[in-house]
Amino acid sequence: MALNQPLIAYKDRVKAAMQTILASRSWTVPQRKWLERIGKQLAQEIIVDREALDAGQFKEMGGFTRLNKVFKGELEMILRDIADAMWQAAV
Repeated sequence: MALNQPLIAYKDRVKAAMQTILASRSWTVPQRKWLERIGKQLAQEIIVDREALDAGQFKEMGGFTRLNKVFKGELEMILRDIADAMWQAAV
């Protein structure tokens, strides 16, 4: 155990967090697709924040500003929710 949490592979934490987020509310089809892309990126890059969304593949697709519109201005909160879900104690 580390920090009173069981050792869980990072990619498993990402997968579980994304499942939690996807099940947390009714997402539109475009929102679900973006969340899946964010999850894939998160599994590779460890940090996906505003800066990361304004670079690479996300920049080519409009970056943070465009994605934030897709998520009706809630993207920063959603990114925090994903991070929180990743590091919550595993059940």
